[in-house]
Amino acid sequence: MMTAVSRKNKYTCRQGKLVDAEEIHILMQQAFADYAKKDDGEKVINSALREELEAVKADLNRNTVLVLSDGDQIIASLRLEEISEKRYLLKRFAVSPDYQNQGLGTMLFQQAVDKLKNLDAHYLQLYSSLEDKKLISFYRGLGFNCLETDHSKGYERGLWVKTIK
Repeated sequence: MMTAVSRKNKYTCRQGKLVDAEEIHILMQQAFADYAKKDDGEKVINSALREELEAVKADLNRNTVLVLSDGDQIIASLRLEEISEKRYLLKRFAVSPDYQNQGLGTMLFQQAVDKLKNLDAHYLQLYSSLEDKKLISFYRGLGFNCLETDHSKGYERGLWVKTIK
């Protein structure tokens, strides 16, 4: 278990457990509610909002799932899936709306990078909406570069890659 400390609060980062599945599932619904909202107000229902509880449990069993807690409440989570040798996919990266814009996503992400370094990973990639300028800025700030874009999910999204070493 790792402890992350902000100016005011103490947060705990740890590996997710099966008993966390329902809380992580609820967090996903809350955090992704406005994801990929278009400028005209149209909302795209993405795969995170359609994700079933069983898929969360499957990730907890097969992949690295990190959670950040404030006391007993999970306030952020992310998942790391090895997709080929030394290459990982970051998915379902979410921070509770009540805790956003406080540096907690960055804090959790740094714990994930440390974990990936221990796993001798070389690359981390993710897919994200390109219609949210704040999200684009966030991923660029974490060291990701957008390599390609597509519209296959009903909105413009990018494939972002970060070198880990």
